[in-house]
Amino acid sequence: MKRAWFLGLSLALGACSDDNSVSPKTTVDAGTTMDAGSDATTDGGCPGNGVSKRPWALHVDGTSALLRWEACRPGAASSVTLTPESSGSTLEFESTETEFVVNNTYRSLLNPDAPPDEAGTYYMHEAQLTGLAPSTCYHYEVATAPEHDGRLCTARAPGETFSFLATADTNPGLSTTVADLFGVIQGEDYDFTVHGGDIQYYASGLETWAYWFPAMAPMLRHGAFLPSIGNHENEKPDEYQQYFARFFGNAGFDGTDGYYRFSSGGVWFFTLDTETSLDASSPQVGWFKQQIADAAASPGYRFSIVYFHKPFLTCGDTGDNVAARNVFEPLFEQYGVSLILQGHMHGYERFEVPSSEPGKTLTYLTIAGGGGLLGDVDKNIDRPECAMRVASGKFYHFALFDVTKTGISARIVDRDGKLQDQFEKALP
Repeated sequence: MKRAWFLGLSLALGACSDDNSVSPKTTVDAGTTMDAGSDATTDGGCPGNGVSKRPWALHVDGTSALLRWEACRPGAASSVTLTPESSGSTLEFESTETEFVVNNTYRSLLNPDAPPDEAGTYYMHEAQLTGLAPSTCYHYEVATAPEHDGRLCTARAPGETFSFLATADTNPGLSTTVADLFGVIQGEDYDFTVHGGDIQYYASGLETWAYWFPAMAPMLRHGAFLPSIGNHENEKPDEYQQYFARFFGNAGFDGTDGYYRFSSGGVWFFTLDTETSLDASSPQVGWFKQQIADAAASPGYRFSIVYFHKPFLTCGDTGDNVAARNVFEPLFEQYGVSLILQGHMHGYERFEVPSSEPGKTLTYLTIAGGGGLLGDVDKNIDRPECAMRVASGKFYHFALFDVTKTGISARIVDRDGKLQDQFEKALP
C-alpha cells in the first residue's frame, strides 16, 4: 500500500510534465474496466431525487445561459427555476434530457472514500435559459431537488465592473487543499470561474469524477464554469468524450469544445487548446486571428484575456513554448491582450514581458496551484525569459480578479488566506 500511495503521489507530481506525460495506456489504472452495453443501468446508488451530478452553468452571455446536470434515471429532475438575486419574478425552464451510455467503470485505487465512476446509462439534462436580464445574477434551483441550487450571472454591459476567479490543476482528492482554498474565498463576489485545465486526476489514484463534483461544488454553485483542456483530460482512452465533452462541451462561443471565446463588461476571454497544434498555419491560430480581430472591432471593446494549459513561458519543471510566443505575442499586442493565464506547472509565477509600446507589458501568470502536488518553480531558472519573472512561489492558491472602470487588479491568495501577490494594470 505504501508503494501504491507513493506511486499515486509521484504521478500527481509529474502529472503536468510535458516531457513525461502519462498516456492512457500507462496511467495507474483507477479501477477495473467493463463494457456497459447499450441497455446498461446504474447500480442501486442512484439518489432519491435522481440527480447524480449537481448543476453547473456555462455558455453565458448577456441574456442567456446553459444549465447542465446529470441524472441517473430517466424523467428525474427535469425543470429549473431562476430568481434574480436582487428582485424580480421567478422564471421556470424545462430541460432537454439526453440518454448517455458510459462504457467503463473507473475506481480510485488509493482513496476508499471516492465513489467510482460507474458504467451505465445516464441522462444528461440541459436547460436553455433565455430572456434573462443583462448584468444580473440569478439564484437557481432544480425544481424537484432544491438542495441542488446555485447562482449564475449574465454578462455585464461594456464598461461595467465585475470579478472572476481563476485556477488550474485541481486535484481535490490529494488533500484538504481545495477545501481550504474554498474556505479562504468564501464571501468573495465573483461572477464566474476560468480553469486552466487538468480539472480532475485519475492518475493520482485518489479521485474520480463522482468524487470531483461534490468536492468542487462551492465553485460550481457560485457561477459559470469555463475550462481549458489539459493533458489530464485524456488520461483514459475514452475520458475526453465520456466526461470532458459531455460535461463541459459548448462552454463558450464561436469555436470548439477546446477553444472558444466569451465576454463580459467589454472584456473578451479566449481559451486555447494546448493539446492541439499552435503552429502559425494551424486551424486554431487562424480561428484566433479572426475572432480576436472581430472582438476588438466590437462596440465597447476594452481588452482581452487569454487562458490555456501548457505554459508559453515558465521557469519551473515543465516545458515552455517559445514558438507559440512568437506566433501569439504580436497578436496579443495588436489586439489589446493584457493578461495571459496558464497552468500545467504546479506553482505560481508572474512574468511582465515588455511590450513594443513603452511602459506597457504583457502579464503572464502561472496559476496552477489548484491542488495538484506542487512542483519546482525554479527548476529551469536559467531560461532567458526568467529575467522577466517578477514573482513566484511554491504554494497552493486561487487567483481573484477585479475588472474596474480603469483597469484590472489581481490578488493571489494561498490556502491559509495569505496574500502572496497582488498587482494592478491600468487599461482602457
